[in-house]
Amino acid sequence: CGAMSTADQTRAQIRVMQLSLGIGILMLFMKCYAWWITRSAAIYSDAAESVVHNVAVVFALFSVWYSSKPADRSHHYGHSRIDYFSAGFEGSLIVLAALFIIYESIANWMGGLTINNLSSGIWFTVAAFVINGALGGFLILRGRKTSSIIIEANGKHVLTDSWTSLGVIIGLVLTQWTGWLPFDPICAILVASNILWSGFALMRRSFRGLMDEADLGVEQKLRAVLDEEAARLHVQYHGLRHRAVGTTTWVEF
Repeated sequence: CGAMSTADQTRAQIRVMQLSLGIGILMLFMKCYAWWITRSAAIYSDAAESVVHNVAVVFALFSVWYSSKPADRSHHYGHSRIDYFSAGFEGSLIVLAALFIIYESIANWMGGLTINNLSSGIWFTVAAFVINGALGGFLILRGRKTSSIIIEANGKHVLTDSWTSLGVIIGLVLTQWTGWLPFDPICAILVASNILWSGFALMRRSFRGLMDEADLGVEQKLRAVLDEEAARLHVQYHGLRHRAVGTTTWVEF
């Protein structure tokens, strides 16, 4: 009796995504200011990743609204399939951001490195790391609780942004301690490599959903229920098929 209606779930998801967008915009301004006072290649790359993140959140917000539309004559199973498009879009943006970070880091390295106000840049980046880490963890837990791939994907992107900031912090601290400027672009490249992995994993999950790849765990649970009921009713079943559509699993046999 305490279950939320579909409309309530949608409103709750939209509020969560609006929170993510608001914090994302705040983080972008912080990182841009940190880059402006330091001219660090790593911080510049971190800010570029935040731009991509905010674009992805706007698309995710649209996807949450669109996926809540009921089934109609053109979409008999509803509109929840857009969840996978949203996750794939976000994964693609993550990959592009990572490639951009690698390119910019190498270009800055070859063009000559200059970094100013390192201490201030480090503290701004630490703040971004902590805030994004907390937000990313919250979004992933909320997405899994509500079975929303959109919110979970956004949470993973926020965590990716947080790990990017951590790599930037390490690079800036090493640069400050040793005075060796190449630590800045090297750490940015290493973090970008990790971001690539995260983006490809998100794209893979999106592809699996769009291709109706069967979830073996779900199938085992379905067969356990069907076997029990078939034995109780003294009947047989065959041709079991199932597919995930948003937060719903459709089953036929």
